[in-house]
Amino acid sequence: MPQDEPAAALDRISASIRLRSDPAAVARLVRELLPALSPAEAARLDRAGRRPFGAAAPPPAAPAGAGRQLAVAGALFGTVREAAAAGGSEQVARAVRLGGREIGRPPGAADFRDGRLNREARAAAGLGDLSKRQYNKRFRLLRRLEAKQAVLELAERERRAVTLAETGLLSLLDAARPTEDLATACLIAFQAARRRCDPALTGWLGRRAGHRVTELLLARSAASPTTDWWALAHVHPVREVVTRLTEHQRGLLAGRWSAGLRETAALLERAYGRCSIEPAAMFARPGDDTYAWNLAAKAWNAARVQYLEVLEALGAQEVLGRVCPGQVAWLDVIEPESWRRWVGDRKFREIEVWAGLPLPWRVLAGAEDCPAELVERVCRRHGVDPVKTGWTTGRARRAAPASRLTAAFVDGVAEADPVLADVLRART
Repeated sequence: MPQDEPAAALDRISASIRLRSDPAAVARLVRELLPALSPAEAARLDRAGRRPFGAAAPPPAAPAGAGRQLAVAGALFGTVREAAAAGGSEQVARAVRLGGREIGRPPGAADFRDGRLNREARAAAGLGDLSKRQYNKRFRLLRRLEAKQAVLELAERERRAVTLAETGLLSLLDAARPTEDLATACLIAFQAARRRCDPALTGWLGRRAGHRVTELLLARSAASPTTDWWALAHVHPVREVVTRLTEHQRGLLAGRWSAGLRETAALLERAYGRCSIEPAAMFARPGDDTYAWNLAAKAWNAARVQYLEVLEALGAQEVLGRVCPGQVAWLDVIEPESWRRWVGDRKFREIEVWAGLPLPWRVLAGAEDCPAELVERVCRRHGVDPVKTGWTTGRARRAAPASRLTAAFVDGVAEADPVLADVLRART
């Protein structure tokens, strides 16, 4: 095998992740790239390569950048360099900070009457050569950029929340090449492709084909001495994978998931403040930001299930015994008098459970207690099975036996999510 072939194979399989290839295409690519396949393994990959897995979800919309405004800022301010057309919130914030220093504008000064410098103040600040018109032009641009920065930051947070719910912690890995091990990269690419497909459209045969390919690639990884278990745990955190991690890595993995949930919960909190939500009656009223709430609620519920599965695979059910935020109900656009009849009895009972629990963002902030015991008690009060409906458990096929949290585990949690680590330490 030529020396450059392994690197080329890694580049091709990594490109399939960025291109959002479907599972069948990834299976065909794995069949081509993975060396020393047995006839049975090759046949399994061939069958998966011909199997329809259903349509993949569209990619999260990328926020429109502020490239044009940043280009103008680069021309008007000597300290602001012209940025790329896809300038994100960080570039905009930097431009606002540097441009504000140049004209003596404090951060957040948006009032055009009181926030600007007068002639004497401009002269004292060394801006005497700058005309009033040119100063006003720069002030208005920074004010618009600051508003644009807030919009971009929100769009990026929503995109990260949707990505977390869709492909787990994949975004924390190197986008160009998630790992240097080919077998690991193949499994990461295949699992990412499977996660993007709608389970309702995949069908039983597609799910079985996906499981069989996953088992094949996991067995190949287990037999390889160079498998990158840490990278694999970000996308496929099952028991067979996480048991290969150190105790610190296990805690860090749980902390990264908790930190991702916390960011999604912040979106929920923002949308909650922009809606007149009554938790026991989840119907939208005029003026409610229904889109923002439902987007955050969908991402929260999907990511929460995966978070519970990760904790079960880690054997860290004790975390849920102390901090177990509940599911979130959607806002339905429907008349109040027909709302309960429309949602149905089972869904209404689960909405009552959500209404009877503390709000998730307050739980993750440590402001209110919501242990698994409280969730179980509220579920049973309303006739809901907390296990079957996923209020206290995930859908992990093989959960590890529950074990005590070690100091190394909590230290790993603290590296990614200090708030959760403080809660775990305080209740030890």
